[in-house]
Amino acid sequence: MSAIIYSTRNGKKLINQTRPYNIYENIIANNKCQRYMFTIEFQKEVFSVFLVNINWQCQNKSLFSSVECVKTGIAMEQENLQQAEELQNNEQLSSDTLNDETQNEVSVQGQPTPIEKTPEKEVPVWDFSSFNTDEIISHMKALIDDFPVQRLKVLDSLPQVFEAQYQKEYDKALAEYTKDGSPAETFDYQDNSKERFYSVYRTYREKKTEFYKKLEEEKEQNLKDKLQIIEELKDLIQHEESLNKTYQDFKNLQDRWRNTGMVPQAQANNLLETYHHHVENFFNYVKINKELRDLDLKKNLDAKNTLIEQATALLEDNNVGNAFRQLQSLHAQWKEIGPVAKEHQEEAWNRFKEVTDKINDAYHKFFDTLREEQENNLKLKEEICRKLEEYAALNIEKISDLNTAADGVLALQEEWKHAGTIPIKERNRLYKRYRAACDAFFNKKRQYFQEIQNMQSQNLTKKIALCEKVEAIKESTDWRATTSKIIEYQREWKTIGPVPKKVSNKIWNRFRSACDYFFDRKSELAKNLNADQVKNLELKKALIEEVRNFQLTGNTDEDIETLKAFQTRWAEIGFVPIKEKDAVQTEFRKLINAHFDLLDIDEFDKNIERFKSKINTFDNSDDKVSKIIQEREKLVNKIKQLETDLHAWENNIGFFSKSNKSEGLIREFTAKIENARHKLSLMQEKLKLIDGMI
Repeated sequence: MSAIIYSTRNGKKLINQTRPYNIYENIIANNKCQRYMFTIEFQKEVFSVFLVNINWQCQNKSLFSSVECVKTGIAMEQENLQQAEELQNNEQLSSDTLNDETQNEVSVQGQPTPIEKTPEKEVPVWDFSSFNTDEIISHMKALIDDFPVQRLKVLDSLPQVFEAQYQKEYDKALAEYTKDGSPAETFDYQDNSKERFYSVYRTYREKKTEFYKKLEEEKEQNLKDKLQIIEELKDLIQHEESLNKTYQDFKNLQDRWRNTGMVPQAQANNLLETYHHHVENFFNYVKINKELRDLDLKKNLDAKNTLIEQATALLEDNNVGNAFRQLQSLHAQWKEIGPVAKEHQEEAWNRFKEVTDKINDAYHKFFDTLREEQENNLKLKEEICRKLEEYAALNIEKISDLNTAADGVLALQEEWKHAGTIPIKERNRLYKRYRAACDAFFNKKRQYFQEIQNMQSQNLTKKIALCEKVEAIKESTDWRATTSKIIEYQREWKTIGPVPKKVSNKIWNRFRSACDYFFDRKSELAKNLNADQVKNLELKKALIEEVRNFQLTGNTDEDIETLKAFQTRWAEIGFVPIKEKDAVQTEFRKLINAHFDLLDIDEFDKNIERFKSKINTFDNSDDKVSKIIQEREKLVNKIKQLETDLHAWENNIGFFSKSNKSEGLIREFTAKIENARHKLSLMQEKLKLIDGMI
């Protein structure tokens, strides 16, 4: 063995010769207590580099002699080579052993944990294309509720499957609707499955986004934690405590490292190499004895044997996908465990690799079988399309032939539904062919029923006209004449033929509701005409006569107060029979407004007083609040419109040039603006009166 010793201060070569170990003893005896780097060559190859603090070793001869210090360093560096070699072997998961998915899933994991006897709950493998829309939604919701979103990649392509199934059900419903001759244009598909599906699917996407966001945050935090552990590990070599205390701190850091979760994949390998580098530095620095080192290697071997047993147990798992996923976790844990004794290294890895190859083979065979099934399904669906195209080409002459063909098409559609999945690259092409054949057949069916549909549409038009006639007179109070007309319309209804089945009940209910509304009003009238309302009616008629006979005195203030008193008395009288309500109300307001028109006040005040008379009548109404709100909304809308017009006119008048021709337009717009301002002021005052009642 030859030794080349360099000074780390100036890089100067100190010794380069072949001598036994006492060469180091001479160097140490003559040193100036500097820190040197020893590069050990064996068979002309440099295989290790390490640092020795000579001064520290000379001061701790109770633990190691100066010669033993160097010898121990060399021996431990040889062990470091074994550890590094095994670490390298552990990281060499080639494409022959693991596919891309395996390599992506290998990451920095914690301490290996044994596989439980009860395997992880299996995600059901369902053929969603064989479900109806409600089943797709319920099964998707069950998966989201029962399994972590990261295991539900099958849901990513589910919208395409759902849309295809939704279209099938729509077409089926349309075919059923038009089967009896109903026009397709009146078809109203009452189904909310699409809204429910995308509501549940959004929940899945949100959970998935939240999971990966949280996972990345956890990885970043784990990276920070592990970098902190490495820093603390580096600081251990600076401690001046007892070896036992320092080693216990080191074991605590190892436990923290193993219990810290995954880190971002980009930093995983470098982080692991850095960690093992500093672990080895620690071993070198504190000079852990050979027995302790062997014990640690034995613990690593036991842990790797446990992983091999767990991997072997996965061979019995019938769920190939689940076994494959768990294998990725075992490989990640294998990398974390650390080195074993060199004599066991190759044997342990070969055992683990053998089990890995078997699981990978089973995984690939599983997907080969799936591809074969999809090819068989493709042939079946091709045959279904061929038969549908034959039905679409039939020359249909009788209704019985049409019904027979329709039954055959529906049976083929049902067979398509249960035919299973096909290769992704063929799905769009084949579905378009299937859809085109179905559409061609049902278009021919619709054309056959077109004549019948036209006749039913004409009957529907006649019945709608009768409905409108009854609805136009259902509010009438001319009870005798209106009753005769409605009975006549009912007789005419019976002479009209059938209408499309879909709207038959609807149009009948509309007609009957209008008739019933009138006759219910007629019946209600008899119940509501009680003695009190009749008495109130007489009182209001008497007050109307009193107002009609009232003569203005010429004193405007007194006359206004008198007219207001008439309105107050009117409001206090109470309800009258409903059929007379509008008539007496209109007559009373007409008389009051006529008196206000004769008062010696300007038009603005007259309008205000007439408006007060109008809104005061609201107090005697069942729906006072509603009428006040309606009146206010009308005023607000008119004010807004008038303000808009006024602004436009004021802007436009500035564009007219000064000439004889434009003077007339200017005068016209000026008059409009003044009139609009007057109306605006009046409506704003009315709005104040309304607001005072709310």
